[in-house]
Amino acid sequence: MKKLLFIIVLVFVLSSVGLGQTQRLVLLEEFTSSTCGPCVTANAKIHGWLMSNPTVFTAIFYHMSWPAPGNDPMYLANIPENNARRSYYNVNFVPYSVVDGNVYNGSGNSLQWSVINNRSAVSSPFEISLQHTISAAQDEIFVTMVASATEAVSGNMVAHNVVIEKLVQFASPPGTNGETDFDHVMKKMLPSHIGTSFSDFEAGDYLIIETSWPFEPDQVYEIDELAAVGFVQDKTTKEVHQAANSSTDMVTLPYDRDLQVLDVSNVSVTNCSGLVNPIVTIRNNGNNNITSFDLSYKVNDGSVVTESWTGSIGPLERAIINLPEYAFTPEATNVLKVYTDNPNSNTDEYPKNDTINFGIISAEATTFTLYLFVKTDDNPEETTWDVKDDQGTVIESGGPYSVPGVIHRDTIEIPVEGCYTFTIYDAGGQGICCSHGNGLYMLQDDQGTEIASGGNFTDKEMTEFNANLVSALDLFDQTRALKVFPNPTSGVTRAYFYLVNPDNVELNLYNTFGQKVRNLRPGYLSAGEHQVEIDARNLTPGVYILQLTTGNKVYTRKISVSR
Repeated sequence: MKKLLFIIVLVFVLSSVGLGQTQRLVLLEEFTSSTCGPCVTANAKIHGWLMSNPTVFTAIFYHMSWPAPGNDPMYLANIPENNARRSYYNVNFVPYSVVDGNVYNGSGNSLQWSVINNRSAVSSPFEISLQHTISAAQDEIFVTMVASATEAVSGNMVAHNVVIEKLVQFASPPGTNGETDFDHVMKKMLPSHIGTSFSDFEAGDYLIIETSWPFEPDQVYEIDELAAVGFVQDKTTKEVHQAANSSTDMVTLPYDRDLQVLDVSNVSVTNCSGLVNPIVTIRNNGNNNITSFDLSYKVNDGSVVTESWTGSIGPLERAIINLPEYAFTPEATNVLKVYTDNPNSNTDEYPKNDTINFGIISAEATTFTLYLFVKTDDNPEETTWDVKDDQGTVIESGGPYSVPGVIHRDTIEIPVEGCYTFTIYDAGGQGICCSHGNGLYMLQDDQGTEIASGGNFTDKEMTEFNANLVSALDLFDQTRALKVFPNPTSGVTRAYFYLVNPDNVELNLYNTFGQKVRNLRPGYLSAGEHQVEIDARNLTPGVYILQLTTGNKVYTRKISVSR
């Protein structure tokens, strides 16, 4: 099966134009089954409402296994996500209706039209524009969502994109209740049932999500019936703020001239070489084509280097730019700043998305014998790795692999002192965790010093390390000072550290942009072993840097958060 494409961008921008209250499209989430007799009446009622009131509400139907487990083919087609949504609302019977998350929760046959109609009169703080397209080979659906805040909204929010089949028809009933026609059947939640998390929005802030679902012929009954329903929901209160039906029309973007630095790659989060070769992805988030702009970058307080770009980038198109090598003096913590300016020789209308600050820490000191552990995902043939010296010469390499879900162990011998780069690659561009199996990797030396770990990346992930003749005792003390387990984590992990003497301790968590995301506040601690819990459940998947400061010493460890 083709790879699931998932590109997500969260953009915070402010505007005083076009803000205010927005007409709401109500969302009805209906839990049903082709084996449920009472569902026939509820489904017929909702069908009539859908046909008569397409601008008032939309619906998503999740099929359940009750009351005859395993017989409903629409349940069997996506058991995990049907069940996940059922668990979210604690549904224990069908037919069961949920209106805008928490406005109505109960029997589908008891739901009255007045509930939906009254809810539609309540203005929404969001506008949503939603587009779907089908690939030329008719084997993949692409969904683009733009959700814009028309007033300030706070909360623990999530955006969902749900692929539906608007009408599924059978020649004969697939279940026991006699139904042959089924509306708005949930096919796939993109990128998964977890959705895309975000938090407080000011008026004018917006969210862009681009996702796709590659499907096999037997997963879709009628390709022309494929579409999408998008919605924004508060995860805590379960209130749905806004919903939208997709069309094949291009999405409407909030602004006309709006460039974004979408990604910085080909940069190691650790550094001992004093060199970076950034590859920058720029996206045009505006409605107008961009034909020129300046792209500038620097590390720490070094000189700014500016490259002028010319060409043409249409709305939501990207330009990938290889920047020249930049030399700097590595410090314990460093920041690579990349930013755009002067789109079309003019000012960017909303500059808050013009800059990325990429955090870089000093590389680990290691011994000369390294051990690499790779647990393969479902596509092991896509995974390879190499170790290069400071001249770019490959001294060790491995993969591709052949068996999924297997742990491989390789020994890497470093020939001489120096700065080296370990890189792991995924030919499919999805990393080795988590959309196609829970693969992972860990590189450590023979004293237990962790050099690199993770699995949730795109096409590659790089880590520099410094092989030198530090004593084994020194390395033992460094490793003993700060450990993280489990790592990678998808939930709660713990930091373990040892203090020789009582001291004031700071423990902070940073993202790869150098932004502090957690202050864990251990304070003054006694000598000996300590542990601090780190709750990663609300963190965006990716790599984070844990920094322990005690006295005049600073220790760092990478933490990989996956889902």
